[in-house]
Amino acid sequence: MPDWIRCLAEACDRSSQSAIAKRLGVSGSVVSGVLRQTYAGTYETVEKATRGALMGDTLVCPVLEEIPAHVCLDHQKRARNFSSASSLRVKLYRACRGGCIHSRIKTTSAEEGGNAE
Repeated sequence: MPDWIRCLAEACDRSSQSAIAKRLGVSGSVVSGVLRQTYAGTYETVEKATRGALMGDTLVCPVLEEIPAHVCLDHQKRARNFSSASSLRVKLYRACRGGCIHSRIKTTSAEEGGNAE
């Protein structure tokens, strides 16, 4: 059993699947599916969230510097749609599409050409 799944299971034993799912930024059914080995989604994303939220893994964001891995995933979710609500949101939107090695956002041809606003 991978260490991150063991950590996820132990956290759920100490708390609840829904509480841990909320901490990870996923649904309770995702946590349940991962623990039952029936999850049809990408395990890599759940692993990154678990390692960040429960195991203390960090990474270097080009905008925010060192942050927990699950915080990076949360910012990527928000950066899927452009928002000029703050200069930070704009910077994160651009960084997540501008070649950040941690980004899981797929860009379109228009975005790659710089026409994405």
